[in-house]
Amino acid sequence: TWCLPFIGHMGIVDSEGYLHDWHGTPIRKGHPKQMLFGEPARYVVLDRRPSRADRWDEAIARADDEFAHHVHVMGCGYDCHSHVARALNLVGYMGMTWHNKIFLALAVFFTGRHVSWPRDVLRVWLPPLLLAAVVVVLTLL
Repeated sequence: TWCLPFIGHMGIVDSEGYLHDWHGTPIRKGHPKQMLFGEPARYVVLDRRPSRADRWDEAIARADDEFAHHVHVMGCGYDCHSHVARALNLVGYMGMTWHNKIFLALAVFFTGRHVSWPRDVLRVWLPPLLLAAVVVVLTLL
C-alpha cells in the first residue's frame, strides 16, 4: 500500500451492511469499520440495484464458503481481492463474470472515494509520496 495506494486490503459488504473480508481464515461477517488492518480509508460504491438483495447475499456467502478452503497467497494466488472478485462474478455484477484483481485495483484507483478528508486522503497518499521523495533525493545525491 505504501508503494501502490490502490493495492490494499479489500472486503465486500452484504445487503445488511455487514463486512466480509477474507484473510486466509473462515469469514465471519462484521462491522464495516473492523477490517483486518483497521478502518478502511477508501471505498467503491457498488450499484446493487440490478441484483436482488438475497441474490447479492447468496453470492457473498458462496464466495465466503469457497474461500474457507483456500490458502491465502498474496499476489499470484488467492487473496482478499480474489474473494471480492469471486463474489462479484457469482452475482454477475455489471453483467460480467470476469472480475479480477486488476479490475478491482483500477476501480479503487479511479472511482474509489476517501472515507474522510483530510485524514484518509493523507493516510492513502502521504506514504507513497514520501517514499517517492526519498527515492528522488537519494538518486540526486
